[in-house]
Amino acid sequence: MLPKPQRLNLKKDFKWVASGKKIESKFLKLFLRVGENTSPRIGIALSSKNFKKAVDRNRARRITSKAFEVLYKSLPQTINIVALPKAGVVSVKSGDVVLDLEELLKNGKIID
Repeated sequence: MLPKPQRLNLKKDFKWVASGKKIESKFLKLFLRVGENTSPRIGIALSSKNFKKAVDRNRARRITSKAFEVLYKSLPQTINIVALPKAGVVSVKSGDVVLDLEELLKNGKIID
C-alpha cells in the first residue's frame, strides 16, 4: 500500500479527479487530472456491485495498489489518478496488471 501522502483520501478529491480525463484497459479504468501537488497521488475505488465478496474487493485493491507501487517513480509529479479495477482483475496475477497499467499509461502519454 502506498503511504498516506501519496494517496487520495477525501471524497471531494475523488470527485475532482473523476471529472478529468478517462482512459480504460482490460483490467482498469483510470481517471486522470493534473493538480498542484508535489508528488503523484493515487486513489483506488471499488464497488460491491462489481465485487460481491469482501475478499474479492480486498484482493482487487491489493493487486491494483501493487501495480501502482511498481510504476510510482515513473509518474509525473503533478498527476492525480483514481483507479477503478474491473471484475476480471481478481482472476489474474499482479504482473499482468502491472503490464496492463504500464501499457495504458504509455498509450495515454502519461509516462514515456
